[in-house]
Amino acid sequence: MNPKWNMKSLPESEQPDRKAERSGIASLSDAELLSVIIRSGSSEYSVLQTSYEVLRTINGIGGLPGICPEQLRDIKGIGRVKMLQLAAIGELSARIWKEQREQELICSDSSSIFRYYREHMRFRQQEEVWILLLDNRLRRIRETDVSKGSVNCAPASPRDIFRIALENRAVCFVLMHNHPSGDPAPSSQDRTITDNVIALGKMLELPMIDHIIFGNNSYYSFRDANPGLF
Repeated sequence: MNPKWNMKSLPESEQPDRKAERSGIASLSDAELLSVIIRSGSSEYSVLQTSYEVLRTINGIGGLPGICPEQLRDIKGIGRVKMLQLAAIGELSARIWKEQREQELICSDSSSIFRYYREHMRFRQQEEVWILLLDNRLRRIRETDVSKGSVNCAPASPRDIFRIALENRAVCFVLMHNHPSGDPAPSSQDRTITDNVIALGKMLELPMIDHIIFGNNSYYSFRDANPGLF
């Protein structure tokens, strides 16, 4: 077996870079696109087989944004440098997505927030809590993470939430977190933290205007579902 199944070891007609030159980069499959980046496989897998294994591990090309390098640690042919390269590509794709939609973001509209942050949030492998900080005209100041947890829990301290909001001179904010399971239905803990943050925000005159849970292709807005809370 060839000890290094790289791109050039494939028949020329099957080399993805040659195919891209002949027919354009859009003609490549997802695995072929990855193989152009990965370049080589291992003593056991060709570069294309390695690319297919990456796609299987991250549940398809849509899993690249938010990819965690450790996900790829056990794939033969993917070392430290390649893990970082793929993670960098995933982060770039998420940033491009956000930049393209910057002008479309309406921070008072849960569906707009979901569209804008969907690629940033939905493929993360652990639960993370983020805060979207807003000025007095409901314009985005910035977003930042509050806490990171496990597959099904990311405890968020109201103290940390309001510390971040005050440090950034926010007038109000939106709390956001993901459910790695893909189901955005709120848990009892989600409801409790929402109630607590709403109450504290009213006392401090620094209101939370929504709490949005990101699933895979759907979301849950506490404000939409319970407008009387806010």
